[in-house]
Amino acid sequence: MAVPQIVAQRPVIAGDKELTVSTIRIAADYYDTVIFDDSVDKRHVGMVIGGYVIDHSSKRATDRDAAMENHREALIAVRNEQPRAVRS
Repeated sequence: MAVPQIVAQRPVIAGDKELTVSTIRIAADYYDTVIFDDSVDKRHVGMVIGGYVIDHSSKRATDRDAAMENHREALIAVRNEQPRAVRS
């Protein structure tokens, strides 16, 4: 199996958010988009933004176009939404 390849990666600093949206290619038909918390105190880990649980969940795509759409939507969410706690 090949090493995952970074397809797109963008840091976003807005207000108290220091997050990175990252999309990687794992295989020919497997791309994952993830949101990471880059803040020193990791204040947003486990919170939800744009349908992602920060540092915990990803969205899969089966081709590059769909992966780039996931990446774009995640960037918009990170810029415009506030992270919120996961409901129990």
